[in-house]
Amino acid sequence: MKLSGDFFRITEAYDTADGFGYAIDLNPAHFIYRAHFPGNPVTPGVCIIQICRELMERRMQRPLSVRRAFNVKFLAVVNPETCGALRVDFSKIAIAADGCKASVSVYRDDVQFAKASLFFRHADTPADAGEAMKRAGACLIIPTYNNDASLAAVLDAVLQYTQAVIVVNDGSTDGTAETLARYRRRIEIVAYTPNRGKGYALRRGFDRAEQAGYACALTMDSDGQHDARDIGRFAEALRRHSDSLIVGSRSFRPENMPARNTFANRFSNFWFTVQTGFRLPDTQSGFRLYPLARMKGMRPLTSRYEAELELLVRAAWRNIPILPIPIRVHYPPEGERVTHFRPGMDFARISLLNTLCVFGAIFYGYPSRLFRRLIRR
Repeated sequence: MKLSGDFFRITEAYDTADGFGYAIDLNPAHFIYRAHFPGNPVTPGVCIIQICRELMERRMQRPLSVRRAFNVKFLAVVNPETCGALRVDFSKIAIAADGCKASVSVYRDDVQFAKASLFFRHADTPADAGEAMKRAGACLIIPTYNNDASLAAVLDAVLQYTQAVIVVNDGSTDGTAETLARYRRRIEIVAYTPNRGKGYALRRGFDRAEQAGYACALTMDSDGQHDARDIGRFAEALRRHSDSLIVGSRSFRPENMPARNTFANRFSNFWFTVQTGFRLPDTQSGFRLYPLARMKGMRPLTSRYEAELELLVRAAWRNIPILPIPIRVHYPPEGERVTHFRPGMDFARISLLNTLCVFGAIFYGYPSRLFRRLIRR
């Protein structure tokens, strides 16, 4: 759970002689204080440590986790109604390859409330990302169709982050089956013939994931355009937003990105906003994390590329939060790119889906969202 912006807000950032610090204001109306404690609110120690982590993240500009804490002392009660304005100073900072260590002091004027020595580890390292995925009950699903040239490299990269990998061989006719056979002891394989399309492959992957007891599933393409390092970004977002559908958003300025991708995404983004009332920067990204437990058996009704847009629209109609996060993307030169997108046929299918979703939004999507909001009140 992220505390910045709701539980506390930053009012000042400053440098000190041997480090840096932040001035913050606590929010005494936050729901945490309903349990700690009504009428005499007390800021829990775990929240103070979380505040320190988020402030260090802000300074380092990357996800972090608290791996070790030394000499932790809570010296006075932090009542947000009487001492809600605090200063958090970081000193004796030592940067390491996998994180950083710092001494932290939480105080106001001449009163010190807490102090500790904390080691922060980069949360986007393979070890931390894999641990976060495991704790959240997440697996990785890779649908693949005739991408044997890139598949082994993709598997080698992702297996550094998680061992919970399900590859769906969507009727490949190249060397995919032979490549997967080399990894059969390390991954789970779902295979069938003939080719049925990405939507059908996702359906089969979701079914296998739920049968295995996973609560959520990260999906990734097998053509090498997605960067396995971004699994760390998804793991960090998942830790804070476990009930959200998290969508990797491309910048649409990388070298070698086809011009048709930019047009198709803008087209898709526009209709997604019409159908749901929400704006997303990238509605066509296949690098996304689905909250299977929250989706309650939702499966794509369409079978090919349009299935991913369909799932976004239906998730929005169900009031499932949709969270975009930035990702890296790599497009090989035109002569080396393997794509199974058929511009004429697949664009026509997406256009038909958008037409159906507009009618669905009028007669089901918007009314159902309103109904769900009313019954929650």
